[in-house]
Amino acid sequence: MRKLSWIIGLTLLSTILVTGCTQDNTSNEIETQTPNESSQTAEKEQVNEEVIKVAETYKTKEYTINDVPENPEEIFVERNKELIPFFAENLEEKPVNASNIALALRAAITQQASLKPENMKFTVYQELEDYVDLDYTMDLVLKKQDGKNETVPLEGRLTLINKNGEWLIQADDFDKAAFAKLTQEK
Repeated sequence: MRKLSWIIGLTLLSTILVTGCTQDNTSNEIETQTPNESSQTAEKEQVNEEVIKVAETYKTKEYTINDVPENPEEIFVERNKELIPFFAENLEEKPVNASNIALALRAAITQQASLKPENMKFTVYQELEDYVDLDYTMDLVLKKQDGKNETVPLEGRLTLINKNGEWLIQADDFDKAAFAKLTQEK
């Protein structure tokens, strides 16, 4: 009977020690992980803010046309120079970038209106290490020469890639249907 008491006592004592040590290690691991996870979250939010700022600046430059262009070719060259630094690939490698630049100009000429983007909202759709897809919505305000204003809702997806520490536009899946209506001759 004495042996049984000792065995039960030692088993109970061992169980208490093992349980206590396991719980202590678990809480230690949680404390260790939390600062690391919070720094990763803060870093991720900072990257997202940076990407969204680049996207907003790009879209503002792309869609803002203060006056109806009288000489579209000249304006195209100016806008091209302003927007080329945003692109990951130059126009010779990816000619679709040039058509994006021309699209807003065509809309301004066709509609005889100045253009201005408003209410831009960007949300992260997909994020990898050096690659971010942003879904965006905005209102394109057309201030027509006859004094009337028109608001056209736009949506799309913008892909940015990090090259040498700088976020650049890789692709822009813009609202083709809305621009087809805006550039359609009346």
